Amino acid sequence: MSEKTFDIAYLSDNLLDLLSAIQNNVEITLTRQGVPWAKVLPLSPEVPTVEKAGLNHGSMAMSGEKVLEPRVAGFWQGQIKISDDFDDTSEEVIAAFYSER
Repeated sequence: MSEKTFDIAYLSDNLLDLLSAIQNNVEITLTRQGVPWAKVLPLSPEVPTVEKAGLNHGSMAMSGEKVLEPRVAGFWQGQIKISDDFDDTSEEVIAAFYSER
């Protein structure tokens, strides 16, 4: 794995370069005034991405990666029971949040 260094002062100007390097399996060292500050590592291929959910617009998923399916509304329908008084809040709890000390 190759390595690259980015100074955080110029990170916003070089963000696309940083993301491209990560996508190309480059280990990134972030520096602050020349002093190493953080390390950014690419995910290993077995870590799933969220390409289908539209969070990375398909540009950051590497070939061969497992892709997470988007969530489906109503998946747990009929399997969970929520109590009728779920939204009721006791005066004691309300007082605990809003009492002045």
